[in-house]
Amino acid sequence: MLASSRYSIPKAAVYAVSVVVQAACALNAQNFTARSASFNPFGINGPLPFGEMADDGGGLELKGGLTYGVGLSSTYSSNILLSENDPESDFSLSVLPNLSYSTDPEGGAMVAISANYTPSARASLSNSDYNSFDQTGSVSMIVSGSRTTISAFAGISQDSGADSLAADQGFFTGTAVSFGLQGSYQLAPRTSISAGWASSITSYGNGAAGGSSAYSLSISGSWAATERLSFGPSISYSPSSSDTTGDIDTWGFAGQGSYKASEKIQLSASIGVQHSVYSREKASGDFSPTGSLNASYQINELWSWGGSIQSGLTPSPTGKNYVINGWQLSSHLSRQLLIGSAGIGVTMDFSNFESVGPAGQSQASQESQENAGFSLNYSRPLFSDRVGFTSSLVYTLNSGDIRWSQLSLNASLSMAF
Repeated sequence: MLASSRYSIPKAAVYAVSVVVQAACALNAQNFTARSASFNPFGINGPLPFGEMADDGGGLELKGGLTYGVGLSSTYSSNILLSENDPESDFSLSVLPNLSYSTDPEGGAMVAISANYTPSARASLSNSDYNSFDQTGSVSMIVSGSRTTISAFAGISQDSGADSLAADQGFFTGTAVSFGLQGSYQLAPRTSISAGWASSITSYGNGAAGGSSAYSLSISGSWAATERLSFGPSISYSPSSSDTTGDIDTWGFAGQGSYKASEKIQLSASIGVQHSVYSREKASGDFSPTGSLNASYQINELWSWGGSIQSGLTPSPTGKNYVINGWQLSSHLSRQLLIGSAGIGVTMDFSNFESVGPAGQSQASQESQENAGFSLNYSRPLFSDRVGFTSSLVYTLNSGDIRWSQLSLNASLSMAF
């Protein structure tokens, strides 16, 4: 952020607020299936940008780069099970401690390791069946040489709730585990190549939903046309296996690039096509477009904007012989206030269900779904900047196979020690 110190939130409050915001997003299972489809921890939309350590929120740093804090979050949902005809409201309280560690808090070390862990204990005041204990955690490592950079990542996300792509599952607990390893080599001053491997295992803890496993191999090249613009090709191979769809082999071809117009404008994107062959379809396979985008614009010292586009192909967790070809678009505008900040966001999910099984062996036809979410949020420091407060209001509308709406209110307090 380029905001002046007059309008910026101090470090401790930024950390405290970011912990609750990140945990609340990570522990919301409404889109667990869609998020688990993007298992590659590197790349444009991955949690670990290639060659960079994960951001810990800029908290209070102790010896060795240790940060820790705790948050208390209260949430109201008007439709916790995402029901079309009989919505059930719920109010819950969550405790979210957080622990982060980095061997290189100042940056610049040849080898840097970081770790983050956030458990969440949730108690429903409306129905004890919705009590849960969830968690997110990750470990990442960067090894940097004169021409070579190696990155490694391992993470786990355990979420409880209802999933818009598995609404008939009800309240469930899903777990996704991901691993990744990637290396880059500078061939020439303007040319580099990189190769990577990533793997993911997804499981649903109860009910009729089916789990899946997948891994991906990729190789890409990049040429810096200018100091600000670089681009190149990418090829990937991703086999996967699912309880509901069998085996899927996918080849991907894409062009990717990044552009940094200034310190205020940054853009990275990928566009291509993938070819998938399904074991149960016994056909030549299907082609589908793929794409990713991350963009940010620091309009001035007060206003900033960020947007993203992401695509993913994942087996349907409940529909036998169906895969979900999904696209997600998001946009968020925020403003720094005299004390604190406020923002507004929009997220659109387009999920296309495609039959991949022999004729007559799929379940009843599943319709495509469109999901739109609109959010307002506000955050600020309290008590001489020792405590961070954040609040949000989210309205979500889903149409297609199942029609439902949901209003969610959240208020959180958190502190870094």
